[in-house]
Amino acid sequence: MKPIHLRNVPPPIETFDHVNLLEWFAAWIRPERYLELGVRDGKCFVPVSKYCTEAIAVDSAPRPFNLDNNMQYHQMYTDDYFNSIKDTNIKFDMVFIDADHSHAQSYLDFFNVKDLVVPDGFIFFHDTYPFSEELTQEHFCNDCYKTPIKIKELHSNEFELVTLPFNPGVTICKKMHLNNKLAWM
Repeated sequence: MKPIHLRNVPPPIETFDHVNLLEWFAAWIRPERYLELGVRDGKCFVPVSKYCTEAIAVDSAPRPFNLDNNMQYHQMYTDDYFNSIKDTNIKFDMVFIDADHSHAQSYLDFFNVKDLVVPDGFIFFHDTYPFSEELTQEHFCNDCYKTPIKIKELHSNEFELVTLPFNPGVTICKKMHLNNKLAWM
């Protein structure tokens, strides 16, 4: 019997629609504040934002879509965005990290946002389960698949993680509630 990862070879470049997943989570969570790092054409940001009180997009490219009243667009690098909110009390219920796909930058984005996520809040990563070594090239998934591994090693006392093994992969990272208890405790 073939291993699971070889049963659908070659897979399509995207075997899983992460946009539908994020939209489903947003419909369930109803985030007061959503942050998306790396929005490209807005195909994820726009549908997710309709479930949010406030939706914030950060991308280094010019904005390619119109903004609704609950949306903000910051044309800048993610490091610059985090520096711009450093002395604020801003908190996020839901974050999607899909900007620079390098491990170094995706981990830095996580590190910059982790303390700004509310207990039981979510951080999602894209491109964390590339099907083949070819997909670890810079113009595809790069090496951000290493980021969930590092989070598990260094932050397992704060975050629960699961990576969905569908090419190119989505990792769901949930911030644990205070003292690792369920919210109703």
